[in-house]
Amino acid sequence: MDSFDLRILKEISRDSRKPLKEIGKAIGIYSASAISRRIKEMQENNVIKGFKAEIDFGKLGYNFVTATFVRAKYGIEYHDIVAEKIMKIKGVIDVLFLLGDIDFYILCATKTKDDYVIILNELEKITEIERSDTHTVLNIYKYHDIANIF
Repeated sequence: MDSFDLRILKEISRDSRKPLKEIGKAIGIYSASAISRRIKEMQENNVIKGFKAEIDFGKLGYNFVTATFVRAKYGIEYHDIVAEKIMKIKGVIDVLFLLGDIDFYILCATKTKDDYVIILNELEKITEIERSDTHTVLNIYKYHDIANIF
């Protein structure tokens, strides 16, 4: 990876459908095939894991967004076991394993608070979870934006 690869990542993180020629013009490589080759190499090396659409939850009626912090019971590979169970719950968008007092951060989007209660009930069924703490999200100002990393 070099500075051109990082600039390509920045460009496609802003718009993954941006034409190769435009990416090249923005970063100073004017060969679309060179840009394509670099992107393919980053995909093969799992630097780029996929291309996804950025979805506005609110426009789909999912206006109740929550951030839930979970503490789990410590054990062998507990984080993999708990994460796998959490990821299967409908409405869960993000699951992050954390170091420290809290084990997991979960972002959820539902249509109503009653729909979120269903998620809480599913979390309560996971025996490895000790407790959770939920916060309602009022605004999302920045979401999965890697532009400030490079």
